[in-house]
Amino acid sequence: MEITDRRVLGDDLYAPKLDGVGKEQWSYTLVTETRPGDVVLHWHKDRAGEPALVGWSQVTGPLSVGSITWQAHGTRGRARGVATTGASWKMQCGGFNPFDEPLTRSELNHRESDLRQIYDQLRRSIAGTLYFPFIFYRAGDVRARQAYLTKFPAALVAAFPQLSAVATRNSIDRPGRVRRAVGMPRTADPLLRKTIEQWAVERAKSHYIDLGAVKIEELGKPYDLVVYGLGPVRHVEVKGSSVEAVAVELTVNEVTHARTYPHTDLIVVDRIAWRRDGKGGYTASGGHLRAWESWQPDDDALAPTQFRYDLPTG
Repeated sequence: MEITDRRVLGDDLYAPKLDGVGKEQWSYTLVTETRPGDVVLHWHKDRAGEPALVGWSQVTGPLSVGSITWQAHGTRGRARGVATTGASWKMQCGGFNPFDEPLTRSELNHRESDLRQIYDQLRRSIAGTLYFPFIFYRAGDVRARQAYLTKFPAALVAAFPQLSAVATRNSIDRPGRVRRAVGMPRTADPLLRKTIEQWAVERAKSHYIDLGAVKIEELGKPYDLVVYGLGPVRHVEVKGSSVEAVAVELTVNEVTHARTYPHTDLIVVDRIAWRRDGKGGYTASGGHLRAWESWQPDDDALAPTQFRYDLPTG
């Protein structure tokens, strides 16, 4: 989430490398952690008549280095009273998409208890700093964090209907821009993630039973299912998502197995609906199932999302 009063939104993320006293600041450095396909929500102080999430854009890249002159908006920055010039990070985005109905601070104040519940749940399940986009300034007064760029948990996206367009956004398609696929966002709540994954497995099992399978074993690793009765024994990798998916995350072992065992299928169940069950858990339903039989991951369709680096010795 970009927190700003800039006149033009959605063209780029633009921040100094260092703050006004020459130190690295996490909300500036976070610009360098964004990747093509990431969705950026834009919080503006007065575009909707009050502070609000007014729209979204999508990162296209590339990241570039330049210079910037700015006046810090924090208490210390305002106290200095002078503009600062220095090196900058700039990450290109694909243009601004306004929300039909902005998510205002008034609505956040009205939903304060829900926000606190999401925050507390994340605090219990995630180690380290959350970089939560909102602060509870006082009772009934929810504000955007005093920062430039923050993380925005998936659980918050699911809590507000205005953000449904963001949850289902899956590509950039603008003149002069590169079209890039977006993978399945990883749900922050581990219990919800498990519920969605298990529902996808159940849908996959029903799919093979309808085809005439006589026996299905559920493994989990190194692949999810073993299916008997449809000719050669089939190994099945299953992926589930609550939003539309045009890409999935694969481990090295999953790719290797699919390439070495010729009867490996890929099942993707996306657009899975979910709701709280009133007992601290979730239930899932629906979803759109797609199947790729005797699936072979193609090099051209694989993109690295993480690297292992062997440290130098000596």
